[in-house]
Amino acid sequence: MIYKLLMPLPPTMNEIIESARSGWKMNAALKKKWTNLIGAFVTECDFELLGVVWIEFHWYLKNYARDADNVAAAAKFIMDGLQQGRAIRNDNLTIIQSPVPHYYHRSDGDDGVKVRLSDTPDFLLENFVDANQYSNIALSQLNKKINKILGIDSLNGV
Repeated sequence: MIYKLLMPLPPTMNEIIESARSGWKMNAALKKKWTNLIGAFVTECDFELLGVVWIEFHWYLKNYARDADNVAAAAKFIMDGLQQGRAIRNDNLTIIQSPVPHYYHRSDGDDGVKVRLSDTPDFLLENFVDANQYSNIALSQLNKKINKILGIDSLNGV
């Protein structure tokens, strides 16, 4: 079973750091606010994955000038909220399985995130194929150039 959650974008790393500069109480309040918001949302969705979980994040952003790792830091609030809302037993590495892919999409509306979760990794292949289609073409072209430089016939390996 695949579960999809759509929610606003939680604070990014820059926002977390800015909050921390205001003091630990401000930062703790920010974390509590977002964990509680996501936990309540997940509780309303009423689903539960009792075993291991595969998860992927789809970040929808108006501003593509952001750093990927800055945006992905928001996953902390989401994972904690999933656990608090009892959708998953724990958010540690015994439950959350690798890989945990992050996809970035342009948004015409507000920034947000779609989280997909499943008790099997099968659904991950859909997006790996789509996201890496260009990469596979580029890799194939590069491989041909390298083989040509090395004098290797790509069909015969000689």
